[in-house]
Amino acid sequence: MRKIFNKFLYICSVSLLLALLLLPVMSPLFHEPAQAIPSSTAADPEQKNEIPAVKQFHLYATDGTLALPDGTSVYVWGYSEKNEKGSATYPAPALTVNEGDQVEVTLTNIGTAKKGIKRVGHTIHFHGLDTDQANDGVPHTSKDLLVGESFSYQFQATHAGTYFYHCHVDTVEHLQMGMTGAFIVQAKDGAKAAWTSGPGFTKEYTFMLNEIDPVWHKAVEEGKKYDRTTFHPTYFTINGKAYPDTEKDPATMIDGKLGDKVLVRLINTGYQAHAMHLHGFHFEVIASDGRPLASPLMKDTVNVGPGERYDLLITFDQDGSYPFHSHNITDNTNNGIYPGGMHTMVQVTKDGKTPQGTNHHQHTATLPEEIREGNIVVISDMRYSIPELKVKQGTTVTWINNDPMFHTVTSIDDQFDSRHIEPGKQYSYTFQEKGTFPYYCATHPSMEASVIVE
Repeated sequence: MRKIFNKFLYICSVSLLLALLLLPVMSPLFHEPAQAIPSSTAADPEQKNEIPAVKQFHLYATDGTLALPDGTSVYVWGYSEKNEKGSATYPAPALTVNEGDQVEVTLTNIGTAKKGIKRVGHTIHFHGLDTDQANDGVPHTSKDLLVGESFSYQFQATHAGTYFYHCHVDTVEHLQMGMTGAFIVQAKDGAKAAWTSGPGFTKEYTFMLNEIDPVWHKAVEEGKKYDRTTFHPTYFTINGKAYPDTEKDPATMIDGKLGDKVLVRLINTGYQAHAMHLHGFHFEVIASDGRPLASPLMKDTVNVGPGERYDLLITFDQDGSYPFHSHNITDNTNNGIYPGGMHTMVQVTKDGKTPQGTNHHQHTATLPEEIREGNIVVISDMRYSIPELKVKQGTTVTWINNDPMFHTVTSIDDQFDSRHIEPGKQYSYTFQEKGTFPYYCATHPSMEASVIVE
């Protein structure tokens, strides 16, 4: 029995030794062959692993001033691309990257140009971008920057879409003061698509919606306390502009030709909801808060809540001029004067060329030589240039319509009435009697002025 067992061990040992010796030879029979390296790659010594591009920005936290259409100026805080106190813009510069980019945004708090302002800390929070805690810009969880300090926020832009950034220090005040800007992540490689492999577009616009309570801004400027539970905005802006200034800026005045597909990114950085309504077209709501919708929604009005973003795709299937504005009616006023505020226009032509006489970007009437030195009232920016014009008896007064819309010069006592004055046209009237003659625009009754004949 022992001899049989010893013989068995001998046979097992020999078999194991043979298996070990034959393993390198036999292994290809039991394993998938290794994939060959393509000859084109193997022959190209320059071929390297793809490294995401790095987009770098440098912003400076400081103060500035915003001019509104009625001549009002408000003190603002914000971000600037200049290392210069007082150079903040409203809104802040738009930052644009491509999907997949590594992003580095360096913020330096340089303080305010205006004296007597508190030396407060600032941060950048990238609203809607899923950054880690260290780059989230919230002072509760990551340090804010005091005057003179800098920090570089770093993250990867992983999802194409519409976002924004803002200061998260004492947010209720800093956001209203203007510390916010658009952050756009375009499709991979900057393709003209709403997102990578998403619907294409011909051109795009980004509209930042906001409202302004000048009482807050004045209080901050003067270093006075104010009630933050009392918020009564009187100005409403798209990209920091209120109508009619929106029509003069190609960034807020939409134009194109038949067949164009236009992407409009709506960003509400304010504290109130704004119901944006488009005349003449229905649009597709294709994305919300930086993510594509499973199915587009066909609408003509979309209510944009505070902090929300919507991407709209508009197909220009008819030509003409159409308003695009908030349907919260008070949003269309400048300090109570209508029209104003969150209102702009969409101009669609057959060939992409603006027809003569309907240029909404700029409409400047040329004054005839014989009346340039006379008594001229220019109608511009929804106002008569001289609220109270004093003239001598027998003087002829001429009104020049320098706005891109119809206006009238209508006497309150029916002494004179221009009827509609077309853009670029004029109306004259000779005052033969002494007295005060109030007048208004019949189309825009909040426009008022008077002529005093001595």
